[in-house]
Amino acid sequence: MSNSKLTMEELFGENSLHLCKYRLDNNEIPSLEKLADIIEANSDAPLPDWFVKHLCTRLRHPDKPKKGRPRSNKPDKTIEMFAALTYQWLLKDFQEERKSASAAGKTRLKSDPPPSEHAARIIQRNYYKHMTWQAVRNLISSQK
Repeated sequence: MSNSKLTMEELFGENSLHLCKYRLDNNEIPSLEKLADIIEANSDAPLPDWFVKHLCTRLRHPDKPKKGRPRSNKPDKTIEMFAALTYQWLLKDFQEERKSASAAGKTRLKSDPPPSEHAARIIQRNYYKHMTWQAVRNLISSQK
């Protein structure tokens, strides 16, 4: 590659050394297949020192798969069913509490969340920490 006139493909192409350098600087490690594609695409010119250094490191220390059983992204069905049941109980309790408070003549504060939100926030805090309370409410309501 000559430094005088670089084409758009040489600068920004998927197999570009410049793009590879940019991604490595941003801690994006290319796959071994991607490295092979980059070498094939740039076989007409000598490879830069930084690329040779990266290749040597990757060849000496290849990617190792993580040990152990892979984590499941889906929650356990038992927990899901228990959370849905608990949500229904909490929702019913909060709805009854709101009805009895209005029957007693108490006014509701604007800051008080609706019963469904209140129940969903409790379930989210206890069982679904990785989700928002809205997502929990939607998940549980779709299981009916």
